[in-house]
Amino acid sequence: MSLATTTTRRLALTGTRSLRTALSLRSAHTLVNTAPRFIAPRRAHIHFPKMAAPSASLSTAAKPEIKAGDKFPSVAVRTKDFNTTVDFSTLPGKNIIVTVPGAFTATCHSQVPGYFELYQEFKGKGVNEIYVVSVNDLFVVNAWKDNHLEQSGLKEDEAPKFAADDKAELANALGLELDARGGLGSIRLKRTVIVVQDGKVVSATVEPDSGKSTVTQADNLIKTL
Repeated sequence: MSLATTTTRRLALTGTRSLRTALSLRSAHTLVNTAPRFIAPRRAHIHFPKMAAPSASLSTAAKPEIKAGDKFPSVAVRTKDFNTTVDFSTLPGKNIIVTVPGAFTATCHSQVPGYFELYQEFKGKGVNEIYVVSVNDLFVVNAWKDNHLEQSGLKEDEAPKFAADDKAELANALGLELDARGGLGSIRLKRTVIVVQDGKVVSATVEPDSGKSTVTQADNLIKTL
């Protein structure tokens, strides 16, 4: 075989290999370009309802705090079940209304046992009934009551009663609204003890700081009766 023939064959073989390589690259490029592309979903446009403007300061519409000599306001609050309510303004005799910011909150939870412990002594001083009232739903109030009954070992008719001012209507009527939206999420009752005689307020003791319980403790109140 001549040198020219050998050289020609080598060039032809090299050309064939180059062509195959080019075709392979072109085929791969075609596959890449024809592969399905991931298309990010369009961002959904969610339209939130316009939030209401914050209500005016409570002080602009607040009623004056209840005080001795006032007639207790006629407001029904829930007790026991959803079909049972009590209106403190209609209760006969001497009754004590203990209003607290919230069931199961630390200070309230430690304040109420004193009224359980001295319940019979209050009765001996002519108190017809003691009611603990908070701005909570009735389920929470009943659970709180059951917890105190269990801890005290007393039966329901041997202990203070509990009531739910679930709409804070009593809090408003008494002028005892506590703006606890920043901590407890809603309007609550100020920590207060009110002695009511036949619908008339004998005394109303409001804690200077509703986060504490001093003048509204049971042992302090019983000394004044």
